[in-house]
Amino acid sequence: MNRIILLPYPFKRIGWALFIPTALFGILMAIDGFNGFPSFLLPGDAGSSSTLDAVSNNIVLIGVLAGSLLITCSRERIEDELIGRIRLNALLVALYINILWAVIASLALYNLDYLYVMVINLVSLPVLFLIIERVLLWRLRKEASHEE
Repeated sequence: MNRIILLPYPFKRIGWALFIPTALFGILMAIDGFNGFPSFLLPGDAGSSSTLDAVSNNIVLIGVLAGSLLITCSRERIEDELIGRIRLNALLVALYINILWAVIASLALYNLDYLYVMVINLVSLPVLFLIIERVLLWRLRKEASHEE
């Protein structure tokens, strides 16, 4: 039997603690037009510096990637072959969506718009995997509770 190397279950909580605040901060940055630190969060007329913008961009990118990695690569409380199958299917669906998105963006977008899409594409695979895996596991648990 092939053994899948996964992180211990407690890492899932650390991942959520990283993922949620950095994803929310990233959404605020997107609302402000990807100009670094959201200007509407700064008091008064204080403009954000390029250093603050670079640091906030890196914090969001690394936080979302590390958080989604810790969440998706941590064991479930009960890890069996069905959970492994769900994990594999979720990864494949996320990969298909991610590649389709990249191909469509390559054909339709140019210049800075394409760069924005590729930055989003960088984090979309682990985030899509996370969403699809959670939905499939939720449906499995819902079906299992109805059988009891």
